[in-house]
Amino acid sequence: MATAPKAKAESQIQGLLRPENLPVVLTIAAMVVGIAALLPLLQSSETTSTAGNILQLENEKAGWQTQLQELELTVAGMGSLDHIERESRRRFKMTTPEEVVYILVDSPPPQARRIPSRYFAQDETAETGTGSSIWEDLVGWLPFPWD
Repeated sequence: MATAPKAKAESQIQGLLRPENLPVVLTIAAMVVGIAALLPLLQSSETTSTAGNILQLENEKAGWQTQLQELELTVAGMGSLDHIERESRRRFKMTTPEEVVYILVDSPPPQARRIPSRYFAQDETAETGTGSSIWEDLVGWLPFPWD
């Protein structure tokens, strides 16, 4: 019985390879080859569309960066002294003072730090305190022979 199905399958394959079935087999083989040839084309077209999307997003990003730089320029212009003076005259009706008073200060101005203070080394006296420790106070009154 084991040979019967094998012989039946062989006879079906031999039946397909008859000369009258040859055009059908060649047509099916040509269709399989054609579909296999289309797969790389589909993959490359998908890759091309993805690259186009990436290029579009990069252009959009460049547009947003340009808009950000324009806004930064606008903010810098609004912070200029000329702009502030114009706006104070226009909106608040401010004028130049008639009399200028100067006040002398004896202490020197503070040093301008360009780096935030958290990046500077901490002062050791500020961390440990200026006084002595409790143990030094307790043991300090005992007479030691090496004192």
